[in-house]
Amino acid sequence: MPLLDLDKIIIKRTILGIRCTNCGGNLVMTQKGSMTGRFIKLISLGTIKPKHFECENCKKKHLLL
Repeated sequence: MPLLDLDKIIIKRTILGIRCTNCGGNLVMTQKGSMTGRFIKLISLGTIKPKHFECENCKKKHLLL
């Protein structure tokens, strides 16, 4: 019987209730930001903190304000 290596399993946190507008897939929070998000944060002086999401299925990027 094969052993399960828990160090190689990558768990991504999905946001429940928010779906992709194109395919209806799950959105996963990404670490890499966009220039639009940085610009919004700069203009609002840090009061608005945009969050970046990516669809698991179609890989489309979404910005949540």
